[in-house]
Amino acid sequence: MTSPRDAGGGPRRSARVTGSDRPTVVDLAFGTPRIWEPGAGLRDTGCDVRALLQGVDEMSIVLDGRRHHLRQAWQQAFGAMGIGGSGFTGRTVLVGHPSTWGPRRASALADAAGPGSTVMLVPRAVLIARSHADLTVRRCAVVETTHLPARPVDPAHPRPAMWDVQIVSRRPDGWVIERCGVIPASAPEAGLALIDDSVEAVFVDGDDAGEVASAIDLVAAHAVAGRVVAVDRALVVRLGHRTGAADAGPGVKQPVVDPEPRDGPGWRSRPLLAGAAVIAVLVVAGAFAVGWWQRDGAPPSSVADVQVGRAQLSVPGGWRHSGQDTPSGTVDDPSTSRAVFVDESDGRRIIVVLTEVRAGSTRDSVATSLRNRIDQRGDDVVTEFSADTRFAGRDVIGYREAPASGSAIRWYVIVDDGLQVSIGCQAGGAAETVDPECEQAVRTARVAPR
Repeated sequence: MTSPRDAGGGPRRSARVTGSDRPTVVDLAFGTPRIWEPGAGLRDTGCDVRALLQGVDEMSIVLDGRRHHLRQAWQQAFGAMGIGGSGFTGRTVLVGHPSTWGPRRASALADAAGPGSTVMLVPRAVLIARSHADLTVRRCAVVETTHLPARPVDPAHPRPAMWDVQIVSRRPDGWVIERCGVIPASAPEAGLALIDDSVEAVFVDGDDAGEVASAIDLVAAHAVAGRVVAVDRALVVRLGHRTGAADAGPGVKQPVVDPEPRDGPGWRSRPLLAGAAVIAVLVVAGAFAVGWWQRDGAPPSSVADVQVGRAQLSVPGGWRHSGQDTPSGTVDDPSTSRAVFVDESDGRRIIVVLTEVRAGSTRDSVATSLRNRIDQRGDDVVTEFSADTRFAGRDVIGYREAPASGSAIRWYVIVDDGLQVSIGCQAGGAAETVDPECEQAVRTARVAPR
């Protein structure tokens, strides 16, 4: 099994990002790059760089009948895609490379955008997590059915097909590859064991649609995540610039302020981390449900009273509880607790995010802070914001979050005794309504004293 270090655990950059513009994002995919550029948007390059990906372990490569140093070949390829030259001086280019590449292989791309530009090298699995997972998700899996460079083939000793698996987790500084392995087609059980109960979503990609569909079926039969979906490559380049970090650094816009910083020793040393937790419910979610329509819902047949931090609420008794524990070796924000309750039969979810706020905070003050954050985002991800709405018999803050793909999440926010309780409700995989379960959770939510 490969270590995260060998696999390329997170972004590598040739220099720190400077400037305030969004970077150009290049996804090399499996040899057919796609690009997102500020101002120009998404475009397909029409270029085929598979030979360069295959030859990553060579010092030089033959292109058009001439031999080129590998780095020079990449510069030529990027030039053919319209990336590089004097027009890119001072600009940042984020390049998504095969997830299994380590630093040595990835370094061949360090100069791809030419002199004067900054190149950030990011494993594709990290780009996929950034673009497809919402901030309630702490750990996801990326399964890639195409491996580049291709594994050696010996006709006398054929090797079974295998798929690469990356377990990607959210850390305070963004998404990183936590561990990795493979799923052999001949004996998939060992590889599937990587996708354990802590994995909340699985994203599958590859250059063969039939193989991707087979992988989705196999993983979906094993995983309890309930959400196993194909990667949307347009999202990878459109949203891959988002680090998901508490401190995104210049050049990568992320919401990172705490609506109501809590006083106390040591708190101000973590303002950005705490802020990211408070507004976690405001970012693009990888929801993966299709459409939004209503059906008549019946009250759940059984009810369980659950405790999440200082909050207690009622959820359907048969739904799986994912506590989203902090991964071993990571540092999480101690002011935040979270849990997800999933109906494994159809994928409906109730998401609970608890954030400690300053003593004396009220629903009005938290609503003002949330509204300011929404205005600063400058997009239409969050709509229908109401600082004072009535739902399930109580006064709450309400808004609608539109994920990058899939159905909406309705959020209801309660503030009580220095605790912000955000309850998100999301329809199932075939748009099964979650309204009765949502009303029950909001109606029964109670906060214990400090």
